[in-house]
Amino acid sequence: MLVIVYALMYVLVPVILLEIIGGWTFLVYVVWLFGSYYAVEKSCKEREHMPMMEHTDAMGVMIFISVPTVLSALAFLIIYPLFY
Repeated sequence: MLVIVYALMYVLVPVILLEIIGGWTFLVYVVWLFGSYYAVEKSCKEREHMPMMEHTDAMGVMIFISVPTVLSALAFLIIYPLFY
């Protein structure tokens, strides 16, 4: 199930966005990356009243959000000049 969700988020949605808005899709990656980090950080601060995330929260953001986003952006950065 998780693989299907990741395929939709990091493959299908960028393909659709490339068709609709073209190269501006790469700005969506930046907003997605910083927005998701901000949301997790805000949630951690509200939950524990700490000025920063715990190590497990930071690793979760890196493994499940940051790394797939950067890999997807790099893949579409290579694909975009070839096909568009």
